[in-house]
Amino acid sequence: MSKLQRQAALQQWLSKTFKIASPDLQMVSGDASFRRYFRFELAGRSAIAVDAPPSTEKNHQFVALAEALSQQGLAVPSVYAADLEDGFLCLQDLGSSLLEQQLTPSNAKQLYRQALRLIVQLQQTPVQSLPELERFDAAFIQRELDIFADWFVGQELALPDTWQQQADWSSLCRELSEAIMQQPYVAMHRDFHCRNLMLEQQRLVMIDFQDMVEGPICYDLVSLLRDCYVGWPESLVQDLSLEYFQHLPAPLAQSVSEEQWQRWFDLTGLQRHLKAIGIFCRLDHRDGKAAYRAAIPQTLSYALKVSAAYPELQTFHQWLASVTKGLSDELH
Repeated sequence: MSKLQRQAALQQWLSKTFKIASPDLQMVSGDASFRRYFRFELAGRSAIAVDAPPSTEKNHQFVALAEALSQQGLAVPSVYAADLEDGFLCLQDLGSSLLEQQLTPSNAKQLYRQALRLIVQLQQTPVQSLPELERFDAAFIQRELDIFADWFVGQELALPDTWQQQADWSSLCRELSEAIMQQPYVAMHRDFHCRNLMLEQQRLVMIDFQDMVEGPICYDLVSLLRDCYVGWPESLVQDLSLEYFQHLPAPLAQSVSEEQWQRWFDLTGLQRHLKAIGIFCRLDHRDGKAAYRAAIPQTLSYALKVSAAYPELQTFHQWLASVTKGLSDELH
């Protein structure tokens, strides 16, 4: 079914579900997935209609998690109606104010502190109160790292397989996996960044949580503070990370040193950023979404800085620096 046909079917579903005339759908946005969002009038207020093809989108997970997270008091959009078979949703309209659009040097610390409180609230949510979450285990971690290998190294750089020996890739994967799995595991959004947080009447609301897993305590924190789409001075990142660490429950804070916390934070971020570089390339090469290439230089800079800071990652760092030398300008 074409996009126009799906949009017409979405209009028919909304008309039948809410017993209204066929609504005028105004495109709001698309995103890195195959979902499309439309705004329309519903009973005198604005609502969001979502075209989320069931062959590619996790609609069952989104709806189940929206209900469960809401019951736990977390700020998420309400689901007014859903046709899971056809992939149509109707959601609460949270407005158009993404965190990304509101951040300034003067308000960043205040808004990030609010976002950190939301992470804490999510992590305090008992995993058993949520629909069954996949565990971010060694196999999961490796599948994500393979995205970097396949789409950045294989497709973007087109390097021969010998790169894995030159980069000491297996050792890097092992170091990252071990650092991640040493951490306490909690409910994890998995994509907690400035484009998945909306500011609605001064409160932050999470969106795009359908990929939630049970994962390491540092993951959402580093996703937020070392965001692929917006960068901040490392002093601010460190201040907020340590502030978060110092407010951890006493047993954990007492058993983990600041040095250990920093290593968890850095290596968890490195795993995420390598995956993200691969995803940005996949979005371009496979899906024709070249705009995401603009985020590669920022994300790559995180990977280079972190890998440079750890002696055990020096072989990988030197390889990455050599194959990406001068690449930032080309990627734009």
